[in-house]
Amino acid sequence: MEFPAFTGLFCTFVSMKRRQPILCIILFCCLQLWGQERKPWVVRTVNKLGAFIDTLTIKGIDSRYIEVPEKPWQLVLKFNANDMDLKSKSHMSSEYISRKGYYGEINMESSFKPTMTASIGAWIGYRGYGWGYSLSLTKNNGRNFSIGATGSNYSINLRSRKFSTRELDTSIWGYDEDGYTEIPEGTIETWDDVEVRRTIIDGFYLLNGKRFSHAAAYDQSVKQIRSAGSLVIGAMWFQTSLDYAARKNALLIQVLGDIGRIKIQEGSIGIGYAYNWVPMKNLLVNVTAMPMLALLNRTKIDLYDSNYDIFLEDAEVSPTGKKRVPDDQSWQEDITLEKTGSQVKYGKVSFNINARASVTYNFDRYFLNVYGQLNNYRNSIDESTLRLTDWYVNASLGMRF
Repeated sequence: MEFPAFTGLFCTFVSMKRRQPILCIILFCCLQLWGQERKPWVVRTVNKLGAFIDTLTIKGIDSRYIEVPEKPWQLVLKFNANDMDLKSKSHMSSEYISRKGYYGEINMESSFKPTMTASIGAWIGYRGYGWGYSLSLTKNNGRNFSIGATGSNYSINLRSRKFSTRELDTSIWGYDEDGYTEIPEGTIETWDDVEVRRTIIDGFYLLNGKRFSHAAAYDQSVKQIRSAGSLVIGAMWFQTSLDYAARKNALLIQVLGDIGRIKIQEGSIGIGYAYNWVPMKNLLVNVTAMPMLALLNRTKIDLYDSNYDIFLEDAEVSPTGKKRVPDDQSWQEDITLEKTGSQVKYGKVSFNINARASVTYNFDRYFLNVYGQLNNYRNSIDESTLRLTDWYVNASLGMRF
């Protein structure tokens, strides 16, 4: 069996979305010039804020290990490669199948895996506080947005990604009244988009922030000049949603157990170790590994039904009064999709891992950096399991000013 395969009072909100970094920089520069000429209090306020951030950056650090550059700003051009794979294994019991009017069981494994994203963008920051925005270089692979705040002994980061895909890798096997049947593993192209949103917020506290700098490895606001390590205590909030509840995807939804939307939320805490190795002057290598205990595993699924039954053979009559899917594409003209309910389920406590690595080379006020992060999430609900593997690599060229 095969299945078919972000100024104008916000009135230009969508079209201006891609110009956020440039507009923000221009606005900041205009504010400084306006303040210098007409409003000295603006300059004083900005200077006070800068001094406060400077204090957070250098408070308690050992200058033998960490050097604070004279230039406080960082402007970075970034190239990003990003990939994710959400795998689900589910079991449709004989009781579930019987409610559909059939006999048997179905076991299914599916994988939402888009083409690897390549994007280019910019990051602007002051002493480790800043934000970045990237645009995809490939069709339908969306946007990446990030905000970061890094001090001498802490780091807080938010990363958001949105994209769409029409490819679904899937395989199905099981048995019915005719015996064992299997649909070989392959790629299904959906008739409409599958929308994916992902948000990760993580925070770290460094027990040895006096000698070890997370900022030196990941936003280059300071420099690590001697090797040092630190125990790291962290927390993470992860959320991803997959929405393929479009009318033309109704047959796919039926195959996937009537599920048209999935929203996964996970909160975890952990403790790990990070090490900054300085093998030679201006070169820094960082490795961080943190096993995490997921205390919250929440999955919400939205269920849908349509007026077609993909499991019907040519001569069969639907036990629920639905139409048989024709051999051509005429079903697209009158197929309907209706939401029938939602379910919220909580999974068991589980272990995940947050791992990252970075290589930085500083020369004068410029720097080169390559870093990557790997996140692995698991959730078990009843007889179904979800596993998300998410990784990205950034290559960047920056300057301090």
